[in-house]
Amino acid sequence: MYKLRFLSTNVKGYQNFNRELKGLITKTKTINSEIEFKKFINAILKIVNNQKFKFANSKKFREEIDLISKNEVLVEQTPWGGVTLKKVDVEKDYIQKLLIIKNNGVLGFEIHNEKLEKLKIIEGIFLVLYVSHKKDKNVINLKIGTTNSKFTFYPKDEHGIIALTNGIIQETSTNHLDDLVYTFKYAI
Repeated sequence: MYKLRFLSTNVKGYQNFNRELKGLITKTKTINSEIEFKKFINAILKIVNNQKFKFANSKKFREEIDLISKNEVLVEQTPWGGVTLKKVDVEKDYIQKLLIIKNNGVLGFEIHNEKLEKLKIIEGIFLVLYVSHKKDKNVINLKIGTTNSKFTFYPKDEHGIIALTNGIIQETSTNHLDDLVYTFKYAI
């Protein structure tokens, strides 16, 4: 069972979103199953769609989404957009890729057993969901991230993302390519 906690933000123009999200969290209280997770995410997406967030697509976003649509080398297409691999150094145990996420894109709530993952928002606005097992292993924190926001997820820290706008997230991680388990999947 996971409790929910919204870590408020002072992002200008998001007061209505913050208020509605806090209300949803108060109403939902806990998530105990994948079905409850999907209902919660769908309710968030409904709030997002009512807000009509504005964020201009950059040239970089358009270029990366074009690479993904052409199925270029070192690219993976996903329901939420796609991944473009940028740097790999096996000796240094280092991988860097870009997550190109379309508006309303949802990355499932996942966990890595060995992988250390650092995210930096390059552009866009996202709602990041995460559990920090070092602090409170039964609480899903929800936090709005904007350009230059950073998140670090240690092995066993569940995490997921909801795109409030189109955007790009840089992921830098250790070289554990097959280290992915879903706590809760989300399919459109």
